[in-house]
Amino acid sequence: MNEMDRIMERAKSQCGLMQDAVGDVDAIRTTASSADGTVVACVNGTGTLVGLTITDAVTAMDSRAVAALTIATIHQAVHRSGIERERLLNRLHSSLGEV
Repeated sequence: MNEMDRIMERAKSQCGLMQDAVGDVDAIRTTASSADGTVVACVNGTGTLVGLTITDAVTAMDSRAVAALTIATIHQAVHRSGIERERLLNRLHSSLGEV
C-alpha cells in the first residue's frame, strides 16, 4: 500500500467516525422532570424541545410559577443534552487521534 492509499484509508475511516458521531448526536434524547413531576421536558441532541408534558396540577398554580417551572425544567433537559453531546464529541476527538 502506497502513501496515497494510506491517506485515503485514513480519510475514509475518519469520515465514518464523524458520520457515526452525527448519528449518535441525532439519537440523543434527554428528559428532565420538575421536582414535583408537574412538568416533564424532553430535548434532542441539539437542545431542541421534542416533548413537553404538563400535568393538570398547573391549574392550581400561578401562571408565572408554571412558566418558571416549565422553563427551568426545559433548561435542565437542555443542560443534560449538552453534557451528553460533549461526551460524544470528546469520544470522537479521541477516536480521530487513533486513526
